[in-house]
Amino acid sequence: MYQTFSNKNMSNNKVPNFGKIAESLINSAHVIAGSESVKFFKQSFVNDGFTDTALQPWKKTTNPMAGKRTLFGNGEKGHLRDSIRKASEVPGRIIVESDSDYAEIHNNGGTITVTKAMKAHFWKLYYELSNQKTYSVKSKAESKNKRNTTINAKAEFCKRMALMKLGSKIKIPKRQFMGDSQTMMNIFDKLWTDKIDIRFKQHLNK
Repeated sequence: MYQTFSNKNMSNNKVPNFGKIAESLINSAHVIAGSESVKFFKQSFVNDGFTDTALQPWKKTTNPMAGKRTLFGNGEKGHLRDSIRKASEVPGRIIVESDSDYAEIHNNGGTITVTKAMKAHFWKLYYELSNQKTYSVKSKAESKNKRNTTINAKAEFCKRMALMKLGSKIKIPKRQFMGDSQTMMNIFDKLWTDKIDIRFKQHLNK
């Protein structure tokens, strides 16, 4: 079976402006990639692990100062997570970074050296925590409640850290939250394919 087309048939077809579509897609590609990268890396803190081809769970922490989430930073405030941002974005190159001082050691693992400033910091936390405990009005003894139990655990941890020998080493396990990810690239591919499809349909419907 054969189908013939006349010039009249062809003139009714709408030919997309491929150059214009390509230019528009290129201009938006880096914006999409930058935003999705930040979103993907922050998701590591929800997942408690980094995802390359599959989720790589973080080693659980025994630090009572960490709160419910291992790497949210100071308790539940999320300083480390919220430090992830787009540093720059231009066509062909996107830079996503964390401006936290302790981002690299957590992401890659390693050791840190106990300093005078670190010891002073933990002594300060220890005394602050100790002053937060509640006491019985009648006996003036420390109240045996869940709040005091939590405070005591944190205070004891800070005391142990403050008493560490100057110059000694503390091993920090690797808990990656940024880096190369095949899963993230697959997400980009899907978003990009959908974006191309939408743009072509928009031009065809004009």
